[in-house]
Amino acid sequence: MSEPPMPTATPHEDGFVVRGLVWAWKNYDLIKTRVKGVREWIFGKPHAVSTVASEPPRGVLIIGSGGAGKSTLARILSGDFTWLTDDPWEYGESYGIEQYTLQDDPKVSVVVPPGQHARRHTLWSQIEQDLSAGKYRGVILVSAYGYHSLAQGSYKGHPLYSGNKDQFLAEFTIRGREDEIAILKRLDPHIRAASGKMWLLSLVVKEDLWFKERDAVQAFYGGGEFKTLTEDLSRHRGVSNFRYELLPLSLVISNFMSRDGEMLRTNTAGYDHRRQVESVRRLFEVLQALMEWEAQP
Repeated sequence: MSEPPMPTATPHEDGFVVRGLVWAWKNYDLIKTRVKGVREWIFGKPHAVSTVASEPPRGVLIIGSGGAGKSTLARILSGDFTWLTDDPWEYGESYGIEQYTLQDDPKVSVVVPPGQHARRHTLWSQIEQDLSAGKYRGVILVSAYGYHSLAQGSYKGHPLYSGNKDQFLAEFTIRGREDEIAILKRLDPHIRAASGKMWLLSLVVKEDLWFKERDAVQAFYGGGEFKTLTEDLSRHRGVSNFRYELLPLSLVISNFMSRDGEMLRTNTAGYDHRRQVESVRRLFEVLQALMEWEAQP
C-alpha cells in the first residue's frame, strides 16, 4: 500500500481544499493505522466469524442505487488511500458485480453489485439467494438522499426534465429516495431469512451536497418509512442476532453534475476535505464497533 503523493497547492477561493488535503497527507500514517484492523476484519482476516473452521469467512455485501457511491466505498475499504488526495470525483457506471480483496489475500469477501435498474433483474438474484443463505455477515446499504449520479449525458435528456433545472433536480432526488426505500424493502425478506448474526450499516453519502439539508436528511432516514423498516428488522431478528447503524458521511467532495459537465448543484461552501476525512474516520469507528459486537458470544 503506497502513500499518496503530497498534494500540490492549487488556487481555491476559500482555501478549504488545499488545507484539507495537506491535513489528510500529514495524518496519513495515523489514518492508515487506525483503519488497518477494521479493514482486515471486513475482508475476513483474523477477526472473521465462521461457524466451521474449514469454511471461508462470511462476506460483506455493499449494495444500493446506481451512482450512490458503492464502488468508491469498496475502494476505500480495500485499502486504496488515494481518496485522501483525490480531485473531484467522476461517476463511472458499473456493468457487472465488482469484487474487492486484500492485496495479500486472493479470497473474495466484499461484493458490490451494480445498482442500475436495468441490471438488478439479472445480477441481483444470486446475491439475494446468498444473503438469504447467510453467506454475508454484514450489509452496507449505500444511499445518497437521492443524489444518484446521472448515467446519461445531459440532464435535459432525462425523462423527468420538463424545462426547469431546479424542478428537475427536486423530482430527480425524490425519485432517488423512493428507490432507496425500494431497495431496503427488497433486501428485507432476505435479511430476515438469513441465519446467524448479521449487521446492517446504512450509509448516507454525499454529505457535502446535502449538508444544509441535514435536518431533512435525518428526518428521512431516522424517521418515516425508512425507520419503520429497520426497526421491524431489528425486532424480527432480535438484539443479540442483529445490529443496525445509520451514518451520514462524504466519501469524496464533488459538485453534482451531469455526464456532460452541466452543473446541477454545487457542494456546500465550507465542507472541506478535513470534514470529509473526519466523516470517513467516523465510518471506521462504527465498523470497529460492529466488529466488537460481532465477536461477542
